[in-house]
Amino acid sequence: MRWWVKARGAHSTLVVGFLAFLFLVTGIREGSAVLPSFIGGTDPVPLMLFVPLPLIVGLVMCLESRLATAEVSGVRRVELFDAALSLSVIAVALLSSWFVSAFTASPHAAAAGRNTAFLAGVTLLARSLFGQPAVMVPVAWLMIVVLFGFETGHRPRAWTVVPESVNSVHAAVASAAACVIGVAAQIISSRKTP
Repeated sequence: MRWWVKARGAHSTLVVGFLAFLFLVTGIREGSAVLPSFIGGTDPVPLMLFVPLPLIVGLVMCLESRLATAEVSGVRRVELFDAALSLSVIAVALLSSWFVSAFTASPHAAAAGRNTAFLAGVTLLARSLFGQPAVMVPVAWLMIVVLFGFETGHRPRAWTVVPESVNSVHAAVASAAACVIGVAAQIISSRKTP
């Protein structure tokens, strides 16, 4: 187990990712920026949508730092360790964002944990199909949401998930489903050599 943690770089990469996540969640709160949109006009977009990116990039970096042939031929179930790492990252993001939200009374902070679960799940699913380039999937998703995800009146479309309010049931269900499907795809695909 100790060698696996060192090989993945979880003790350094994920610590930096979590610190960046916490710094952004506590610092941004209700901040927004006016970004161009092809459909919804130029209403301000919450910057909290982009907070999960450093943590997800750190997770993908850890998962990609592997020796595929050695892990596939080994007897230890490394894919279960990797799945536990992914679930731990998502759980800590959820808990820390809820804690920050309770402490700062920011509803956007609580949504950052849900968005991390959704974007991480989508990224893990894409990683099982495309490998390392999947790290660009959450960035692409956010760009598509900003450009096409809002109706007039700045209402988010249902498929966007990440700009929905923290009380949105369908966003919570979509995030949980993406998380479960992404981790399952990670377990299934990790025994394959690239």
